[in-house]
Amino acid sequence: MSPEPRIRYLSRRQMMSRPMKQRLNPVYVKACDFFNAVLIDRTGTIDAGIEFQIIDPIHRISGSSDPFSTICLDRARQIALSSRDKTITLLWSGGIDSTTALVSLILALGESDELHRLKVLLSQESINEFPSFFNEKIKPALTYVVMKDGIYTEIRRDEYNVSGEHGDQLFGSDKLQYAVQTGDAFRPFEDILEFIIARKLGTSRYTQAIIDFFSAQIQHSQVRIHTLYDYLWWMNFSMKWQNVTMRLIHGLGEDRFVLDHNLTHFFQSLPFQNWSVSNHDNKIKTDWRSYKYAAKEFIYQFHADKNYLVNKEKEQSLKQVIVHSNDDRKWYNAFTRWYNR
Repeated sequence: MSPEPRIRYLSRRQMMSRPMKQRLNPVYVKACDFFNAVLIDRTGTIDAGIEFQIIDPIHRISGSSDPFSTICLDRARQIALSSRDKTITLLWSGGIDSTTALVSLILALGESDELHRLKVLLSQESINEFPSFFNEKIKPALTYVVMKDGIYTEIRRDEYNVSGEHGDQLFGSDKLQYAVQTGDAFRPFEDILEFIIARKLGTSRYTQAIIDFFSAQIQHSQVRIHTLYDYLWWMNFSMKWQNVTMRLIHGLGEDRFVLDHNLTHFFQSLPFQNWSVSNHDNKIKTDWRSYKYAAKEFIYQFHADKNYLVNKEKEQSLKQVIVHSNDDRKWYNAFTRWYNR
């Protein structure tokens, strides 16, 4: 049998295919069910049953004293240089992450008198989510396209496309909303995690096995894992990062879109990861509306919408993305052919 293909991404459907599920660690599968995502451990600690090719190894992270705003501008300048003379298309949802990326690119491209290279790809939902920003900052000054169909039919491979992905992985997890509202997010994770897992899975049968499965992995965190917030942030940061990196490219087609060639994620950089481990206390205050407040304050300095600053909450991004079912089918067939040889 030839060597196993190196796997960088699995969708949930791919993970549950018969040839793949037969090889996966059953506890790993249940852990994925709990987190509602295919987990790819960037520390290389857990035994999933298969080997993944890690794109962003976590051991490279060292911490940073740079302000969030400085890292945003540096990242935007880097994108401006990397994209050469291509049009830079920002996928804007109106949410905190993509708006942070857009503000950064506006500032950086303005410095070099290249704002004409920036295009904003958005939807009506994007406008509804942040109407004042669209009406005052995008509509009168920037090139923009309102999508009629999904991202998959609107995005262009000859442009340098930028998403706001990885914002959640830096700041915490959208799974924390209810726990923050009840106060459970700030309790010791050992006191609440078993209940949280059992509630999500509908049974306590696997709770201790899942907790034990990750016990060695969390020791690799550069941040002390004490509360449920800490725990779920670390899981998101260390094990959902790569899934987020690859999911859009998987849907668009890896034969057409190449990471950091014609598609990049704004927050997928080492300086942002260094900021995350060095500023764990700057991700949320005491209520859910303060989640990602460092990013919201950055946006406010550029566009003073007080309501957005105070009241804007995390919402699901990539609203217009529609998964191509045939992509999963092609992957499944290729894997089955390899597995059955």
